[in-house]
Amino acid sequence: MTEQAVRPARMIRPPRGNATWPGIVATLGPEGTDAHAEALRLFGQAVLVESFDAAVRFAYETRTSALVAAGFVERSEEAVADLWVDLHFRNLERMRMDQVWVSPTKQMCVATSQTADPATARSVALHPATAVFADRFVAAGARRQFVDAKPVAVRLVADGRADCCIGSVDVVRRYGLRIHQVFQPTMIWCLYSPIPRPDEPERTMPNRC
Repeated sequence: MTEQAVRPARMIRPPRGNATWPGIVATLGPEGTDAHAEALRLFGQAVLVESFDAAVRFAYETRTSALVAAGFVERSEEAVADLWVDLHFRNLERMRMDQVWVSPTKQMCVATSQTADPATARSVALHPATAVFADRFVAAGARRQFVDAKPVAVRLVADGRADCCIGSVDVVRRYGLRIHQVFQPTMIWCLYSPIPRPDEPERTMPNRC
């Protein structure tokens, strides 16, 4: 393993106000995810892909950056399909974590159709990372339908394929669903970039503490 591969990441505050970091960043889509919002807030251009793994692969292949949520869990039905720690370790030889920071997510909520109630829901659509909010606010016996991004969960309720969901408030309003509990947790974000090849210049990101 190269020395660059284990270079520690800097704990920073992201740019404030209208300041942005230069360049392109790949992150989890579709439009409306927290990752999308954070990417738009900090970068000049965001590329939305189907998974954080795809974002890292895109960044490596195009020599750009990838924005990844620390600790993410990706599920396929009930089975765990990917974990942040696995993604991090399997890319040690070719990607480095440049920076890490904490910032609020968009406002989240429990949402249903206009006539439903989370207390009597038979199913809940959710991203695996939001399961703790289903534990708090949704009927204990509700069947969990795991999805890769919160906007997908919202669409399942809008299409009548789930009784309730954990979604972002702005996306829920776009679909005309009923909003119940509202909350806004924080998220830890990691910025990855390719380890420079011998013929590439060192890439640096400005520290805007």
